[in-house]
Amino acid sequence: MSKYKLSPSELEFMEFFWNSTEGKCKRDVVDFFSSSGKDGNTISFFLSKLSKKGFLIPRREGRNFFYTPAFSKRQYDQTLINETLGRTYGSSLEMILAGFCGKTSVSSKDIDRIRGWLKELEQELGED
Repeated sequence: MSKYKLSPSELEFMEFFWNSTEGKCKRDVVDFFSSSGKDGNTISFFLSKLSKKGFLIPRREGRNFFYTPAFSKRQYDQTLINETLGRTYGSSLEMILAGFCGKTSVSSKDIDRIRGWLKELEQELGED
């Protein structure tokens, strides 16, 4: 997966592709974004940029290129979260949990609450 973070404009384009069930050609993108004032040159720029960054996979069919996302929105979000947590807390699960609890360390009471929450989550997911 790409290590690049999306700019707000790039994210807007990727949302279009993530919300689609099939590859889109430039004409599809132009039709969708024409109401927001984006012209063909701007769209070509973003299609090229997102392809080079590894977010879109271009596929040639005849005279047209069709673009599909290289990964899902969920995968992108998870990567951003993991990178942010890694930069902020390192690889320490204890420090991540302490941060979520608003503390510098986790008490046994906090750990018990987290265990209870994890048990509930396992039951919801149907895992034993």
